[in-house]
Amino acid sequence: MYQVTDDSTVHGLNTPHGYNTPHKFPSVTSTEGDLLKLNLQLYPTGRVWYLPENSNFRALHQAVNLSFLRAINDCYGIVDSTLPDNANFDESDCIVGEYRYGIVPSDGESIAMRMTAIAQAMAFPENILYRQGPLYLQAQLQAAGFNVQVVENIFYNTDGTHYYKTPADILGEQPDATEHGGTTQHGGGTQHGGGNYQVIANSDQPENFDVGGNLWATFFIMGTTGGNALVPAAREQQFRQLVLKLKPAHLVAYIFVQYA
Repeated sequence: MYQVTDDSTVHGLNTPHGYNTPHKFPSVTSTEGDLLKLNLQLYPTGRVWYLPENSNFRALHQAVNLSFLRAINDCYGIVDSTLPDNANFDESDCIVGEYRYGIVPSDGESIAMRMTAIAQAMAFPENILYRQGPLYLQAQLQAAGFNVQVVENIFYNTDGTHYYKTPADILGEQPDATEHGGTTQHGGGTQHGGGNYQVIANSDQPENFDVGGNLWATFFIMGTTGGNALVPAAREQQFRQLVLKLKPAHLVAYIFVQYA
């Protein structure tokens, strides 16, 4: 049976043809020798196309091939430094990527974590309807390396009617019977004051924001199993900016997050 070698081509005189004929897979060309072999394969076999050592004809091909190799390596370098999906994406590329996509620098984080945040920013789509869904917000936050869950503030009784919960209800600090207490639930300094619960409304910095009785305009960000989520302290502002970018502008996020 015919054996395929590094010098085999599909056009060789003795190369068999047919469905079961083995062929060499395409390979990445990275040396002048590889390109010179390609030159020899493409030229006719006549004596006039022979490339003897130290000839001007061979030197011409080597010079052209060297230019090709430089162009190929430059293309690889541009792609590798632009897309955060390869081992050649280094810290300098992270700095440029964070600058391009408006990501708060997190110098204390690993390159892999910074690459994750850049990849999420690059993949963020245009304004489409399902971006307002809680599962989409959750997926984007997790894609950026934040291990959180997003909970929409709407819950249902057994009779099908809906109601809203306060941050205290979510954390289990108060019994369910106080959900609808007028002054207890809606007191600005009691549960909705920014001083008691962290919120993200209009700023990427810690803020005080009173939603009043508008619990319908809130949602919760917490750990995947409930309680506080853990976010690196170096990525706090990055986390807040991403939430601001993702959430509908009229909503307020109650965040149960511990920065460490």
